[in-house]
Amino acid sequence: MAEDIATKTGPENLSEPKDSADSAITRRQANYALAVLFIVTMLNFLDRQVISIVAEPIKRDLGLSDTQLGLMTGLSFAVFYTTLAVPLAALADRWNRSRIISISIAVWSLMTVLCGMAGNFVQLFLARVGVGVGEAGSGPASHSLIADLFPPERRAGALGIMGAAVPVGAFLAYAGGGYITEMFSWRAAFLLAGLPGLVIAVVMWFTVADPRGKVSLAKAFQPVAGEMTLRQALAELSRKPAYWHLVAAGVLVQFVSYGLASFYGGLFVRVHGMNYGELGWKLGVLVGVTGGFGAWFGGKVGDIIGKRDPVLPLLVCGIVLVIAAPGMIAAIYAGNANLAIILLGFPTFAATFYYGPSFAAIQLLASNRTRAMAVAIYFMIAGLLGLGIGPVFVGGLSDYFAGGDRALEASALQQALMILALFNIWAGFHYWRVWVWMKQKRAEPDHLPPVT
Repeated sequence: MAEDIATKTGPENLSEPKDSADSAITRRQANYALAVLFIVTMLNFLDRQVISIVAEPIKRDLGLSDTQLGLMTGLSFAVFYTTLAVPLAALADRWNRSRIISISIAVWSLMTVLCGMAGNFVQLFLARVGVGVGEAGSGPASHSLIADLFPPERRAGALGIMGAAVPVGAFLAYAGGGYITEMFSWRAAFLLAGLPGLVIAVVMWFTVADPRGKVSLAKAFQPVAGEMTLRQALAELSRKPAYWHLVAAGVLVQFVSYGLASFYGGLFVRVHGMNYGELGWKLGVLVGVTGGFGAWFGGKVGDIIGKRDPVLPLLVCGIVLVIAAPGMIAAIYAGNANLAIILLGFPTFAATFYYGPSFAAIQLLASNRTRAMAVAIYFMIAGLLGLGIGPVFVGGLSDYFAGGDRALEASALQQALMILALFNIWAGFHYWRVWVWMKQKRAEPDHLPPVT
């Protein structure tokens, strides 16, 4: 009976029983795995985001435009990061997820080191492509592993903890990257960011067990009768508009957060004249505190409020994003750097608050056979359009407003970021639509009762 409920694919499947996999492992083992995945996610965002704090010195050193900065920080990373996520998620649904994550860490860490050795825009662009290739395998496999390690009533909290690693990684990227750039060079920042991942790759491989046990790679590639294909997963998810509204919201959240983060350096160096060391640690503290609290608090909201009304946390996500828009605009036009950094707490909090409730909702909407695939499809679309296009959008607008005049670069970037802030309101609209759809489905007579 539990198997039948868990594998329902209709739109009414908005709740599920406790995973049988959870009973095969101890709580201590699950918590240890979560701790390692926290470090993995932290390094993921350290290596991904260190380029944001060093973008301005790279621009001056290699003679780049803001559009090229956007291409380098966003699109170069996003193209393969997003497109490879789907086949690697399909592999994660069949093979050992700990192995996939370990290999992914080793690849992206090595490519981060190579970023520090690049001599021109093309070399740096290709190295960033390699970072995206490595990181493509980590997200879906990690989410799928968490879903098997933790029961539904603890899953949003676990995902929120893993999400809290994002601002911690960003803190290390900004504070460490800014300090190292100021003391040495932007090349040294890349080198020191990439090396720790090679160690964690070994730790992940040998100490974190996958609950599904040992599965040979050859067997993983063998066809399995009744296995969910990408086409079938899309067909299943197409019957659930809430999923696609979550994807749309994710696109817009990443569009804003990565578009802003890619030009942190440009904003504070051009407008406020800050040096990289000061900017790095102040941004690091801001992102670490407000972003970390946002992810943790979002997960708690998902667990606590979700017990009474599983869809209410999604409406809260929308409200938080709408409030973040004026806060971000105020930060962009703040009269001094310290006030600007404080006000950036609004969009930073919103950019991580959504993490736990959103991914818990995705796991709730997906069947057991499409868990990793649903996350991969989300990452593919949200990453390609949000992470890939967001920085290019800001860079292109900035270059357009500046018109090639170096004296206008500061005000042009402010104008571009102000327009970017308005996309938070659009994201809030999609969370409202998710809330409406899921409330309607839960009110239907044949809907399954919520899990308590």
